[in-house]
Amino acid sequence: MDYRVELETLYEISRILSGSLSVEQTVPYILRLLKKLMGFERVTLTLYDPSTDQIVVKATSSGGSPREGFRRGEGITGKVWKYGIPMVVPDISKEPEFLNKLWKRRNLKKKIAFIAVPIKHGGDVIGVLSADREVTGKDSLDDLTRFLNMVATLIGNVYSLERKVSEERRALESEKRALEVELRRVYENIKVEGIVGRSQAILEILDLIHRVAPTDATVLLRGESGVGKELFAKAIHFLSRRSGKPLITVNCAAIPENLLEAELFGYEKGAFTGAYTTKKGKFELANGGTVFLDEIGDMPPSLQVKILRVLQEKEIERIGGTRPIKVDVRIIAATNRDLERLMKEGRFREDLYYRLSVIPIFIPPLRERKEDIPVLVQHFLETFSKEYGKEVRVSPEVMNAFMEYDWPGNVRELRNVVERMVILDTDGILTEEELPPEIKGNAEREDQRIPSNSHKGKTIWDMEKAMIEEALRRTGYVIKEAAKVLGMTPRQVSYRIQKYGIRIRRRR
Repeated sequence: MDYRVELETLYEISRILSGSLSVEQTVPYILRLLKKLMGFERVTLTLYDPSTDQIVVKATSSGGSPREGFRRGEGITGKVWKYGIPMVVPDISKEPEFLNKLWKRRNLKKKIAFIAVPIKHGGDVIGVLSADREVTGKDSLDDLTRFLNMVATLIGNVYSLERKVSEERRALESEKRALEVELRRVYENIKVEGIVGRSQAILEILDLIHRVAPTDATVLLRGESGVGKELFAKAIHFLSRRSGKPLITVNCAAIPENLLEAELFGYEKGAFTGAYTTKKGKFELANGGTVFLDEIGDMPPSLQVKILRVLQEKEIERIGGTRPIKVDVRIIAATNRDLERLMKEGRFREDLYYRLSVIPIFIPPLRERKEDIPVLVQHFLETFSKEYGKEVRVSPEVMNAFMEYDWPGNVRELRNVVERMVILDTDGILTEEELPPEIKGNAEREDQRIPSNSHKGKTIWDMEKAMIEEALRRTGYVIKEAAKVLGMTPRQVSYRIQKYGIRIRRRR
């Protein structure tokens, strides 16, 4: 036996098997390789089929796949499966137990040897690799059997790895489905009407709201203008035991200082010029319910002390009144101001700050939770499509522009933009031409980020693609590092890689 050819064949078989974890896909090539390089005339792979409790043909060197099978102990192949040891028939024409059922060999005048070896997985025989070959005096059946055993071991190892990967994949898919079900269950339990989002930040806030709402703890909502603080305040109220009572909102920045006190605490008849009747303030009107003090950072210091009294004593006093009035209200406050800086400047009471922020909740700006943009856009589209009687969808270019934009006005700005585009749309598809100038201009600036030494004859997009490819080459195709070189975010670089069809070369 030519050992050089044997080694070459084993190398090629190992290379083929290492290229895929699918035994049934790679083995036909291996069987044809055995026929070509090692001179085997007919090579067959059989594997166990639990549905029939037989080993059945999975691949042959001819490329066909006969549907024959063997029961345990049936013929030479069945015996190898049953006992797990190689069997050799030196001359199949003289072997009564050789069934000749697979290939129906008609010319048995030549001396043809048949070799069958077991394929094992974890100690169990899961198949048989068999081959026959015309033998001469130069051939050693022991060497041929040993060689086929090595091939069977390689196949068995790949089969074992394939089964292990498949089991792990099934386990991961099962775990993923379970997590998705659990996530849906959790989200169904914590979702709040009007609050849309799938980001981790929003889910955590919703979970906190569900835990805080049943209590009477004072809540301080913080975040930039437009993030939806009032929506979260409503959620806390309507999830609380006070939901059947009023929720009254007071914008502390919108009401002049001389009127704000009267709005909050009311006044007695004759308390000042024009006070012809007694009027209840917001705290009395909200008795049993909730008062939402929006923009409390703009409340005058003279009124802050009175709010502190409400929190501490649960009582108010009308303007011009002489007796305290007990009130049962929960206070939720909100601000986009830096209260810590206002305290240092003496413009916000420290004691009020600590009484308000029993439960502080920070709502991040939209630019920090951009994964919420697609679901918000879809929510607004459904809302305005129904309101204006239109069926409208967003083009991928518009969604990309939305994702690139920083939304200084946050969710309020996004809502207004979608509403305006839906109103002005004429063909049912929101396109780049319909974007507001500030968003369109931002998208164009992103698309035209090019080197200063422009190359004659190339478009902006050609130069951008070349710039990204060069940055990727310089950084070993690490997107995060390339983004730093380009002054972009990794997400922006990934988008352009997909846009221009740039191939990412994996480091060896």
